[in-house]
Amino acid sequence: MKLLRFENRYCDSSTDLLRKGIEGKMTEHFVGKYEVEYKFRVKAHDLLLQRLISLGASEFVVNNREQDTYYEMADHALAQQKISMSVRSMEPSGIKLWIVKGPGDDRCEAVNVESVEKTDSMLRTLGYRAAFEIAKQRSIYFYQQFHITLDSVSELGCFAEIAVMTNDVDQLETLRHQCLELGVKLGLNGVDIEPRSYRQLLGHNELNQCLG
Repeated sequence: MKLLRFENRYCDSSTDLLRKGIEGKMTEHFVGKYEVEYKFRVKAHDLLLQRLISLGASEFVVNNREQDTYYEMADHALAQQKISMSVRSMEPSGIKLWIVKGPGDDRCEAVNVESVEKTDSMLRTLGYRAAFEIAKQRSIYFYQQFHITLDSVSELGCFAEIAVMTNDVDQLETLRHQCLELGVKLGLNGVDIEPRSYRQLLGHNELNQCLG
């Protein structure tokens, strides 16, 4: 397979094109500093996936192994401000993100990073330490401006998330209603909404110790 050389670095041409395609979709859908998100508990993903396909949803990534490492200061400064910060790696898509959520439930921003190891080193230089990790299997689909996430967390079970991002704080309430309306189309009931994050469900509210 042909190798391309740029600035003394080699990359597989097909992998490079795939990465560019993924980054293009991310630019379209994961733009904004606010995120409206609803998480639903589900027994399985099969029926939900059929409904997504029938609506014409497009596939972004399927069955990625996702690893999130959360960071905190020794004095729990982020938690006190109701902010969470994590570095995420997704395989086999190769997506790597630095994510900051909060303050507040709707604030969420993320940026691509080239190296998880380098980002970890830089955060440690700034005084942060790895507090805990969360692993899950994740598939992501796009429908209109929404991204629908199908998650499996070994300790917790199966979940579906409907989310949308925006830079307009005045649109948040409207987007909440639209997310719930899409949930109805997908057969997701309000009684199945899980208001807690995976972090909270796994008991990581209090950062009493760090991984090192």
